Amino acid sequence: MPGGSADGGLDDARASDAALPPDAEACGARAGMRGRTSRTIEAAGLSRSYHVYLPDGDPREPMPLVFVHHGYTMSGQLMVDLTRFAALADVERFAVVFPDGQAGPSSTGAPWNVGIDVCPSVAGAPPIATGDDFAMLDAIEADVAQDQCIDRDHVFVTGFSMGGYFAHHAGCMRARVRAVAPHSGGTHDLSGCTAGPTPILILHGAADPVIAAGCSDPDALPVLGAEPSATAWAEHNGCALTTTSRVVTGGICERYDGCPPGGQVELCTFTAMGHCWAGGAASTGIYACPAYESATELIWAFWKTYAW
Repeated sequence: MPGGSADGGLDDARASDAALPPDAEACGARAGMRGRTSRTIEAAGLSRSYHVYLPDGDPREPMPLVFVHHGYTMSGQLMVDLTRFAALADVERFAVVFPDGQAGPSSTGAPWNVGIDVCPSVAGAPPIATGDDFAMLDAIEADVAQDQCIDRDHVFVTGFSMGGYFAHHAGCMRARVRAVAPHSGGTHDLSGCTAGPTPILILHGAADPVIAAGCSDPDALPVLGAEPSATAWAEHNGCALTTTSRVVTGGICERYDGCPPGGQVELCTFTAMGHCWAGGAASTGIYACPAYESATELIWAFWKTYAW
């Protein structure tokens, strides 16, 4: 696990938008809830379900916390199986949460509140829920902290498709989210963001038939005039608009030059890949493209490098 961040000022600013939850002093006191468990909590007047995986270890030793959000008609359980984040959590020692959307798992109801005027899907504007998903994040974090102390400086959000839209929105609006990694999603205008520069890894299939690559990639065809999220984030974070590229299995990752500490932007685009999780588990039979570089491993490596 990496050591402390050299960017202490940024960490202080990220912690300032919300006081530490009341569980901060009594964390890790609940026994018997390790491994993978399924839970229900109340948040902002809604009943919310989620899965959590906690590696074995000292419950009093603070662990980073990763939120993994599913796409439209998907579920937290599917993301458990698809991404294999739990196996990585065992190796890297972090807690990982897989929430269900506001309408419940595998529902045709809108899963997440992702803000307004987002880059559209090929079918038009995606369905947007109206509940308070940021309150859900807080409630889940407080619940998990009863089982395992949380490293509050290292709370991360990723997601696929509509979950990717939510990851963009969380990075824009939640200063306590240390870094984000949206996969196959899109974002809205970032001018209203309340968070400052945020490390972000954006992943997208170049042949995505659902959320066009142009929602993320400035080299792809534009989508109804929406600014590609990679460009928008580079501008928001104060990066140059030039990039340095590296090859990964089945694609290329472009790291924006001149980003400030705590504001790195990177875009990974996968050649000929559709609407699926890069390197996802083939056993799920859906939304998996196992022949590509693992998005799960790319995401964690990016966060370890640029968000500590």
